[in-house]
Amino acid sequence: MAVKNTCYKKKFTKAEIDECIDWYAQHMDDLPTSLKLDGSIDIPDLSFTVQQMIVHLKERAKDSTVYSGQFSLLELIRSKVQGSQTTDKK
Repeated sequence: MAVKNTCYKKKFTKAEIDECIDWYAQHMDDLPTSLKLDGSIDIPDLSFTVQQMIVHLKERAKDSTVYSGQFSLLELIRSKVQGSQTTDKK
C-alpha cells in the first residue's frame, strides 16, 4: 500500500523537530529492520537511516527549510511504523 506524504511543508518549528527526535529516541528499538515505504522507497537498514537523518536534523535544525524534506520523510516513516504496529498486533 502506497503511503502519501501529507506531512510535507516548507518549514517546521523547533518544537516539531524536537518532538520527532524524542519519538524516535523512545522507539528506536521498536523499528523494523527494513521498511518498504511505498512502491519506490525501500529502506533496507531503517535504524541506521533514521539515526543518520536525526544527526543532520540536530546539527542543522536552525535551517528547517533546507532539511524539510528529510524531516517530512522521518514523519512519513513514523506514520508508517505506527500504522503497522497497530495492524501487526496479535
